[in-house]
Amino acid sequence: MAVLETISLRLKAGASADDFTLANAKVEHEYLPQQPGFNVGSRVTSLDDDGTWRITLRWDSAADAEASMASFMDAPATQDYLSLIDMNAMSMGRVTDIPSPSARRLENAKRLYLEGIRDGDARRAVEAYTGDRYTQHSTGVRDGVEGFVEFFEPFIERNQDRDIEIVRSIVDGRFVFLQAAQSLNNGESRWVTTDLFDTDGNEKIIEHWDVIHELGGENPGGHTQVDGATEITDLDKTEENKEVVRRLLIEAFALEPTAPFTDFISSETYINHNPDAPDGVESLIEMDRNARESGQTLYYKQVHQIVGQGNFVAALAHQVWNNIDYAAFDIFRLEDGLIVEHWDNVEVLPDEADLVNSGKF
Repeated sequence: MAVLETISLRLKAGASADDFTLANAKVEHEYLPQQPGFNVGSRVTSLDDDGTWRITLRWDSAADAEASMASFMDAPATQDYLSLIDMNAMSMGRVTDIPSPSARRLENAKRLYLEGIRDGDARRAVEAYTGDRYTQHSTGVRDGVEGFVEFFEPFIERNQDRDIEIVRSIVDGRFVFLQAAQSLNNGESRWVTTDLFDTDGNEKIIEHWDVIHELGGENPGGHTQVDGATEITDLDKTEENKEVVRRLLIEAFALEPTAPFTDFISSETYINHNPDAPDGVESLIEMDRNARESGQTLYYKQVHQIVGQGNFVAALAHQVWNNIDYAAFDIFRLEDGLIVEHWDNVEVLPDEADLVNSGKF
């Protein structure tokens, strides 16, 4: 089980706080990332008014923390740090980290993804992180543990090099949404994937939806499909932000619109990560007008799921463009009740005759 480690220390007489800050950063960026079980990004350093430095960090287990401590004193990257601290004034403690249900849901979804696919441990991961059932909506993947293994073991064999980064996440009640960037076989193929997981009362995964598309380069606005803001804020505004997105999709993006885009999207800032779209709501309005005039209308036939966490909202929908049916995930970032940033991912709906599960929705 994960542990939180807390260190309190004081500097030697005459030691510079600036020198210690540099030495401390060296430990964090050069030594710790090489240690198994260290949770990158978890380390926090603070300084009390009385000159006591406090450092907290998170490990996957107490055994990982102990293993790191055994090599700490002799590692080249820690020597500047050790030369500046008063060893007699240092204390250390560890407590077991009991994650919240939301954190466990997010962790289970990430671990299924990273351990099962990136690390190539498909069977162990799907058995560890799914519940009594595992209903699948991913194209070509059958339901259940065996369906996951049947699909991903050959995938892992074909793609010996698998680099997967979780870029964004949303936890909304029992649902977890992830956006990931994948690079396979040293960049031979690159994908952006968007996944939604439903979980049970034990925080285990019981259902999964996804949309997968090739990951391209920069769009006309100079953005990629995965760059941009990631920080979750405004947790008190989750439900109202979800309602803004719901109305955008069913009113402004209807086959027969009943509201303008500007009711939901900021006229001042609209950063668009769509592969073909420039920034600005005016550009979106023009693209929509041109599509409708040419008979290539883009509209949302049905919105199936909307999840949100603060300023981020993701929607899974049945989208139609140029008379072609798509499964679409859209991600929105909102400020002051209006959408200011957008990412999307689309996949042509498979023919019903080709389905091996109940379909994309």
